[in-house]
Order: sequence, then structure tokens, then C-alpha cells
Amino acid sequence: MRALFVFLSLAVSFASFADDEDFIGKWTLRISAAGIAAYEGLLEIEKHDDGLRAWVENGPAPVKVHGNQIEVTIDSRDRQGFKFYRVLEGRLDKGEIAGVIRTADILESAAENGEDGSPWTAVRSVDAKSRGGNHALRDFDGTWVGIRGVDIRKYTMDLTDKAHEWLTAYDARMDEPQKRCVSPGLVAATTWIFPFELIVSEERNRLTMLYEAFGLSRRVHMNQTEMPEFYPESSMGYSQGRLENGELIIETTLLAASTRDFNGEPVGDSTRVEERYFLTNDGNRLNLVMYMHDPENYNRPPIRRRAWDRNDEALIFPFECDPDSFFRQLFSEGRMQEYIDRSYMRP
Repeated sequence: MRALFVFLSLAVSFASFADDEDFIGKWTLRISAAGIAAYEGLLEIEKHDDGLRAWVENGPAPVKVHGNQIEVTIDSRDRQGFKFYRVLEGRLDKGEIAGVIRTADILESAAENGEDGSPWTAVRSVDAKSRGGNHALRDFDGTWVGIRGVDIRKYTMDLTDKAHEWLTAYDARMDEPQKRCVSPGLVAATTWIFPFELIVSEERNRLTMLYEAFGLSRRVHMNQTEMPEFYPESSMGYSQGRLENGELIIETTLLAASTRDFNGEPVGDSTRVEERYFLTNDGNRLNLVMYMHDPENYNRPPIRRRAWDRNDEALIFPFECDPDSFFRQLFSEGRMQEYIDRSYMRP
């Protein structure tokens, strides 16, 4: 009887122990913070000669594994652009990972939602082939107001050497476009929380998107197979769209060089942006997953997420921005020549 007890105890012990191989693969990450929509993201873990490596939203995330315990560190930014860290401590059990977040000991700024102790989970990722439901193109028409949460706001991505060199030279005080009232570009503007209006013109085979942010607008040419021969690069680029299984897919090229976000990571002029919009079943929430394909600057395409609630009573306000305030400050600090000398950082 004693031998049987020892055997069963060992069996339980081995059953609860996980191997590194059990963590390898793609996981759908979900962080639940109080009072807001859950943050979602892609966690990918690979085995390399130096051990396990992890990426969150295709940005590097240091990972430690011991038995069935895992720790993933995610550098993120708050809504003001300040950097902070989420340390996800969890346990693998029956093919799923669950745990809590620790942030207090390595903060550079306070996590905006008081996330310490918030739960997180990760389940094996599967391709979302039917998330668009049965929605028609006209269902996307309306005014959409951004909600908090959804996007993890991963701070740093998997940069190439060229992009590292750019980022090292970047000075947000001098080079950030929105500081001088210049369009921040498609990647940044589309994922800000400002509301926007989406106008569907099926008879013209076109969508028009009007953003409160910087008063930007764009046209999406639906079901188009050819590009115009002489179309200039711009901050919002040239967009072509299609409806596929209820999901609105937009691909944008001819983007002028810009920056991805507050951090200053570059958007090259050969970038292709893929946006995938899908509605909830009731049609009242619009979700976006954005992939930025720029192999000159990123080893893996950065991923961003955003969600908006339908509110056709919402107003799109004028966006006021005074560039003179930026230049007056530089002049008063005696830094105008420095700004001029850095023109190579403002393509």
C-alpha cells in the first residue's frame, strides 16, 4: 500500500510539471483590468539555441520558464505615452496559462489603470476565420467612439539594425510630427482613441473615413485591382479594401515616411499596412487588428488593436493645433538652428 501511495504521489508530481516545449507556440493573451475592456494580444514563444524567446504583438518580451511557471515582461505605454512594465506571472495547467500581473517594482510611470494583481490568461491561438459574421459593407457605416482597453500598447518592437540606428538618433522634443501640428501618419492616427466617421458609398465602390484626430480623412477604394499610375505618397497613403467573410480588410501603401507611435520607431516609405475591421454580432462595436509590414525596419510586423462603440449622435469636433507654440518655444530656448540641422530626421 505504501509503495502504491509513493507511485501515485510521483505521478501527480510529474503530471504537474511542464517542459519548455509545452510553452512553445502562439497564444492569445488576455489581460483583465477593472472597469475597462480587456486587453488582448498575441504571445508567441519560440525555442532558440540560447533558450526560449517570446514576443508580444510581435515585439520582444523577456520570458522565464521554470517547470510549469512562466514570467513574461511586457514594456507598454500609458495613454500619455509614458513607458511602464507589465510582469505577467502565471502557471501552465491543462494547456492554458493563467496568473496575475505585477507592476509595482519596475515602473517608470504608474500603470494608468492600477493593474497590480489583475488576472491574465493565455490560450492556444487559432486563426479567426469567421469573426466577421454575416455583416454587409453597409453595416460599417456610422460614427464610432473609441473605448479604453483592447490594445496592450507594446512599447518596443523587433527592430532591424537600420531602425535601431534611427531610433537612437530620434529626439521626440524635436522630431515628433504632431508637436508641430503635422499629421502623425496612418499607423498612429488610426489607432488613437479619437472618434471617427465611416461613410459607405456602395454605388461609388468607396469608403470615406473622417477622423477627429488632426482633421484627417482618407478614401478606401473597394474591390480595386489596379493602382493609379501616378499617385503621390502621403501621410495616409493609398487604401484599397474588400469585404471578406463579413470582415472589412484594408491594405494601404504609398505611405510617406513617419513614425509608428510616441516612441519614434520608424514607418518606412515602402510600408504596407493591413487593417482588419470586424463587428460584434449586434453591429454596435467595431474592432480593428492592424499589421504593419515594413521589413526594412522590423523583423516582425508590429500589431496594434483598437475598438470603437457605435454612437451616431456623437459629434466629430474640430481639431485645433497651433504650430507657432512649438516654434516660439524653440526660438525662446535658442534651439532653432538645432531644429534646422535635424531636418534629416523629418522626412
